[in-house]
Amino acid sequence: MKKLIYTLIAFLVLQSAAISQTAIISEDFSNPVGWEMEGNWVQEDGYLMLYYYPIVDDYDFSAYTDAFDVPAGGGEVVISTFLDVYLSNVTDEHCIISVVSGDAETELWNRPLTEGPFGDFQGTDLTLSLDDFSGQNIQLRFRSLGASTSALWGWFIFNVNLTTWFDHELSAMQINGPTHLEKSQEGIWEVKVKNQGLNEETSFVVNLHSYKSTDVLATTTFSGSLASGETTILNLSYTPDRVHNTMLYATIDAPTDEFMANNIITGSFLRVKPEADYNVLFWNNDNGIESVVSPESGQLQQPHAGLKKALQMSGVDFDFVYDLPEDLAAYDLVIITMGNYCLS
Repeated sequence: MKKLIYTLIAFLVLQSAAISQTAIISEDFSNPVGWEMEGNWVQEDGYLMLYYYPIVDDYDFSAYTDAFDVPAGGGEVVISTFLDVYLSNVTDEHCIISVVSGDAETELWNRPLTEGPFGDFQGTDLTLSLDDFSGQNIQLRFRSLGASTSALWGWFIFNVNLTTWFDHELSAMQINGPTHLEKSQEGIWEVKVKNQGLNEETSFVVNLHSYKSTDVLATTTFSGSLASGETTILNLSYTPDRVHNTMLYATIDAPTDEFMANNIITGSFLRVKPEADYNVLFWNNDNGIESVVSPESGQLQQPHAGLKKALQMSGVDFDFVYDLPEDLAAYDLVIITMGNYCLS
């Protein structure tokens, strides 16, 4: 019975720690900043790679992260990686991950290539503790050295995340609300907040802002109980008094919060429509060919799709046609999208 109780206690502690971790650094190599690379290290879209070519003998190549501070409470670095090895060429080559702090360097992971590949093609998470470096400013070093780069096909780094625990840590997760309103029309925005700290939260403030104003548009106070790992949704009311387009964002104001970088959530477009009547014609002349990459999905789509969505989000009414009418006198604005055509 005691063993069962101890097991349950350990499980609950681990569960609490897992749901309460905060990612304070997240590098997915879509737009890396501050990295230093030597030799055959290259950065591609979505990953960092040490490539075997050009083949170099007696090599020693490293890639360094930008310097960062390890929180006082320590933390873990989770590295999504794949090491592909050409075993018939392996002699004494190694791949190493270490911490550089001032003049000191400490190895966290050392993989002889004689042990073969590590991970899979999509990346395998490698979790390394940084607790010994609490409160220090450090760099991570990814190093490979040995007789020849021909011993490896490639060492891929897909993601580097630094996670840690805080006693008090709130995160603004999401903001949802209307994308268009009339002047003097009330709108309600929902802001999702998560308690990522280890302790219960009982009071904090959420504010609504506009990028075109220095004033706080709306504010609300949470008073209650928000346990570790739980989320809540708070409503904020705002009535615009002028015609304009803007982006809204929300912030959390919590005096006890120990990590402020995730206390802001952006991305809520708002168009306050003018008091005017106008007629819009949208002529879809895409030729049915998907030739434009969607910035949201990364997939090909027809040229009209994004513009049509933007008009709908803005509350602009329009007539959508595939054939251009002969008489356009009734329209104040005509929008045309063109696809790919072969001319002869």
